[in-house]
Amino acid sequence: MTDQRFTELLGKQLAGEISPDESIELKSVLAGSASHRKEYELLQTYFNGGTVEDENIDQVFDRIKAQITIPGEPGLTVVKNKPYSVWLKIAAVVAIIIAGALVYNREAIFFKKTGQLELTQALTKAAEVKTIVLADGSTVKMNSGSSLKYPEHFTAATRDVYLSGEAFFDVKKDPQHPFIVHTEQLAVKVLGTAFDVKAYPNDTFTETTLIRGKVSISLQNNIKQTFILKPNDKFTLAGDKASMSQLSYFNGTGTERILETAWTNHELIYKNNSFEEIAKLFERWYGIKIAFKTPELKAVRFTGHVDKETLAEALEVLKLIENFNYSVNGKNVYIYR
Repeated sequence: MTDQRFTELLGKQLAGEISPDESIELKSVLAGSASHRKEYELLQTYFNGGTVEDENIDQVFDRIKAQITIPGEPGLTVVKNKPYSVWLKIAAVVAIIIAGALVYNREAIFFKKTGQLELTQALTKAAEVKTIVLADGSTVKMNSGSSLKYPEHFTAATRDVYLSGEAFFDVKKDPQHPFIVHTEQLAVKVLGTAFDVKAYPNDTFTETTLIRGKVSISLQNNIKQTFILKPNDKFTLAGDKASMSQLSYFNGTGTERILETAWTNHELIYKNNSFEEIAKLFERWYGIKIAFKTPELKAVRFTGHVDKETLAEALEVLKLIENFNYSVNGKNVYIYR
């Protein structure tokens, strides 16, 4: 991670223009660098109109200005005139950081700076499952509607990847280079193991389930708090509430299967889930959107599974349990009494 990349991410965060993937990347940088955290906290305090020591914020100004100086081009000047209002100072900071982002992008495109970490992004569409083999031999099976960013080669002390959505990781053991999965809310650290991470942006929870090995989970907003998972453990973060439980099993067809990882075998299993939760599963499974015209139906609970059934067949099975109707208009499904 270069200082210019940090400057770009910082500028986007302060300007409110940062993407979910970039937010994950920034949190990872802050978690691993005390100096970057201090600089971030100073600027956050400054932007919020708080009081900071002038010499401290001046050092931040100077560091950022140095990052965006291009040989052969006029340098940027920051005017720090104490009688000016805080809003003029903020405008100066924004101008510098935005300029830093532009310079970083220019150099990334035209000069291909050595040592700059370039990430490859893999995406899955609705109803699609994809397997990625990473440079270290680890395999990642991505569920539908997911994004995974990873380097072509792991050259740092840690093997870092960035996930939005859901994926099952089978990680090659390398004690000298821990493998870390970053999501918007969690960092899951392992040496060699098999586990599932579920972190869809439109879900109200983030979940990690461990099949074998051992993982350590830290919260992006509280890196001092960690949770250790053993095989068959499940970690769930809902809002700011963290909890530990055991994996769930379904034996409706005679053989026990794990609910949390059934999707890797192209099977969708739900056990005492609300209709609203099942609707989200169906949306990713079939590539459709479901709307409830009768809101009270969202709370109805079902247990069952989907394998090769069509959407209509899956809904008809649910209708055997609860009385409701549905209509389909293209990729939109409407549920009502």
